Amino acid sequence: MQFDLCDGERHFACTVPLRARTCPPLLNAIYTASARHLSRIKKYYHGNQIHYGGKVLQDLTPETAIHYHNECIANLMALSDHSGEAQDENLLAAAVILRFYEEVDMPSVGEDTESALRGIQIFLDAQAPSAVAGFGLRHAAYWIALRQEIITAFSKQRPFRLPLGPCEPYRSFEPADDYVWADRLVIHCADVLQYCFGSEEEGTPQDQHQSSSTGVLHPIPVTDMRIARYDELVLFETLWTELGPPSFKPIYTHEPDHSRGEVFPELWYLNNCHVAGLQFFELARILLVVYNPKLPRLGPSQRTAMRSVDRKVRSMVLRLCGMALSNQHSPPGLVTASVAIGMCGDRFTDRLEQDALLGVLTKLKDEHAYPTTSMQELLKGAWGWDGYDGLG
Repeated sequence: MQFDLCDGERHFACTVPLRARTCPPLLNAIYTASARHLSRIKKYYHGNQIHYGGKVLQDLTPETAIHYHNECIANLMALSDHSGEAQDENLLAAAVILRFYEEVDMPSVGEDTESALRGIQIFLDAQAPSAVAGFGLRHAAYWIALRQEIITAFSKQRPFRLPLGPCEPYRSFEPADDYVWADRLVIHCADVLQYCFGSEEEGTPQDQHQSSSTGVLHPIPVTDMRIARYDELVLFETLWTELGPPSFKPIYTHEPDHSRGEVFPELWYLNNCHVAGLQFFELARILLVVYNPKLPRLGPSQRTAMRSVDRKVRSMVLRLCGMALSNQHSPPGLVTASVAIGMCGDRFTDRLEQDALLGVLTKLKDEHAYPTTSMQELLKGAWGWDGYDGLG
C-alpha cells in the first residue's frame, strides 16, 4: 500500500516478493522495512514480544531493522560500481524500499543522510529513459522514487536531485488512464519544486543569490523569463480544471462545521491514485502561492498580500489533511499531509485548528510509526505553547 499508489499492476505487492527470492539486496530491503514497521507499531506488542499473523516473532527487535539496513547498503554499494548491475531493476526497487526506511527511521539512523537516495540516483541515471518509456517494475520504481524525492525536497526546501528530462511525454493533457493522469500531477509538482529550489544540474533558482561569505540565499531582481515560467506553471492549474478527468472529483464532500468542532473537509475518492495525484497537486499549489514572484516585497500592499498568502496556504493544508483522513485506505496520504503541516503549520493561529493538526501528526506517529515528535514540538514553539506538555 505504501508503494503501489499509482500502479494498477501493483508491482511492489505482487512482483517484488517473487524477485526477492533470488535477489539478496531486494530481500534485505524488504526485511529492513518490515522489521522496522513491526518493531515500532504498538499494536503488535504483547508485553515485550511482537505478535503478527498469530505468531510470536521472538527474534525481532528494533535493532533487527538496522542490521538488515546495513546489509542492504553494503549490497548496493558493492554492486553499484558495476555498469551492468546499474541496469538491474531489482536493485532500483531495493534502493526505493531502503529510501522509504530511511525516511521514516531517522531517530534510529541519526540525521537523514539520504544514502539510499544516492543509490537511487546511480540506478536512475542508467535506467530513467527506459523506466519512463516502459512498463513493469522499473517503471513503477521510477515513479515511487520521484514521489519520495518530492516529499524530501519539499520538506527540506532543497534542490531536486532526480532526472526529469525523460518525463517530457507526461507533460501533456491528452486522454489517458487515471494512473497516467496521477503521474502527470506528480510531474507538475516536481516541475514546481525545480522552479522554487532549482535542481542540482541547474544550480540556484534565478531569483536567489547565494552570498559567498555567508552562504545565505538572498533575493535578486526577478527576470522576465522567470515570471514567464511561473505563469506556465500556474496555467497548469487552469488546464487541469478544464481538461482533467471527472474521475478525480470526490464522490462525497462535506465542509467542516466549526460549531461542532470540525476542522477538516471530508473528501472521498475512488482510487488511491486520485488521492496521491491530487495531494501532490495541492503541494504544488502551496509552493506557487508562496513563491509567487509578483508578490510585493515592500510597501502598503505587502502586508495585505502576505495575509492573503497565509489564508490560501491554510486552506490548502486543511484540504490535504481532509483528503488524508477521509481516505485512510491510502496511508501515504497522511505522510503528504504531515509534510505540509510541518512546513506551513506555523501560519495557523486558531487553537482548534492547531489541535487538529497535531492530531494528524500524532495519528501518523501512533498508527504508522513515522517520527513526528520533533515536528510537533517545533510547531508548539512557533505557536507560543511553551510549557504545554500534551494534546488537549
